[in-house]
Amino acid sequence: MTLAFRPDEASPLVDALFADLGVAPERAIDSRDEILAFFAAGHQGDRERALFDYFRSGASIADSLGQILRWRFGDPGRIGALLDFASGYGRVTRFLVREIPPPRLWVADVYADGVAFQQERFGVHSVISTLRPEDFSLDRRFDAILVTSLFTHLPEERFTGWLRVLYRLLNPGGLLVFSAHSPDLLLPGMETSAEGFRFEATSESGSLDTSDYGSAWVTEEFVRGALEQAAGLGGVSLLPIERGLCNYQDLYLAVPEPGVDFSSLGFHGEPELFLERYELAADGRLDLKGWAVVRSGELHEIEIVLDGERLAAAPVDEPRPEVAELLGGDRYLRSGWLCSCRLPPRVSYSSSVLLLRVVDARGVGHPLWAGSIEALQLLAWRNHAAWLRRKLKHVEAVLGEERARTAVEAGALQARIAAMEASRFWKLRTAWFRLKQRLGLAGDD
Repeated sequence: MTLAFRPDEASPLVDALFADLGVAPERAIDSRDEILAFFAAGHQGDRERALFDYFRSGASIADSLGQILRWRFGDPGRIGALLDFASGYGRVTRFLVREIPPPRLWVADVYADGVAFQQERFGVHSVISTLRPEDFSLDRRFDAILVTSLFTHLPEERFTGWLRVLYRLLNPGGLLVFSAHSPDLLLPGMETSAEGFRFEATSESGSLDTSDYGSAWVTEEFVRGALEQAAGLGGVSLLPIERGLCNYQDLYLAVPEPGVDFSSLGFHGEPELFLERYELAADGRLDLKGWAVVRSGELHEIEIVLDGERLAAAPVDEPRPEVAELLGGDRYLRSGWLCSCRLPPRVSYSSSVLLLRVVDARGVGHPLWAGSIEALQLLAWRNHAAWLRRKLKHVEAVLGEERARTAVEAGALQARIAAMEASRFWKLRTAWFRLKQRLGLAGDD
């Protein structure tokens, strides 16, 4: 087995992340894990940043799923059997086993090496999956089935097929949780079908055929219809959570019984943190400004942590009408923050690890960024440019809507004028004015 990251390797950002989270999960990453390569490509080959995001996203997904499991079952450790379906090489599973005893956790994936890696490293049960749902067979049922980032990639027939297969593996009173892409994430000009589905044969995977594993977007109505078909006459309760997974993918909670009350869930999603201003004075005073939002739940404050020591905190409560306008909701109005601190003397701007943490209303901290002080300055510059591009895109969209509205109004006005000119009254009126002009009776009006 070749590892892309060994347990004994030093990584300042990974160490800072685990210290902040207060966890010590299995650190080994299999070299065939394409998720790590995906993060590395997103960071232009920066391995440290890719490792940080790999582990951070796994912990974030596990936190989201853990909230749901606690809502349904109380203590997740009491779940009789849980299936982590399409688990890959264990980015999330390594965090799930902190709350769920490995003998009660099954992992399944088409990557035989991936489930073997998890069985060896985490002590869980392993199941080799199939590409086609009709070829999959499993002789047991589960209290909970978790599926992250699979339905985001399936063509329509596979989407509905796997939903039906997995739903029917639930025990009575069980829970199916899966993620999907909202049509809101589609590029401009792209739309779903009339049924609420769109598939494109493209994905980040370099080993699976894109016709089997591409990119899919679905509406809530499509998901409801597919689940109702899977449930048959038994009835199903469904709760969608907007951007519930890593502030990107929608989460769907399905319970095989009608009339389930989801109001007590109190879900808190992963926040979005945006740094837009960085100022470092000669005396070591650091001023940071930006905004932070969360789709589900509430935020409390922003914290600056340097080498494990909290230097400063600031509430998320500054009015930011432009953020509310951009994100489309008044609930994002008080999203601004301004945090200041004085850096300790002799701090290294290149090697000390500075971490930005967002604390939600539960008191749970989300370490969303870590790096050197120099890297933080570069992040602020890049974010400022990205913010300007985002605002420009928004303005262009508004102008496009205005042009379209103006074109419609102009077309309607031209149609009215054409109708007037074609009327008998208008023709008589025009003939009368021409006669007046020939007779020399036409006035200045």
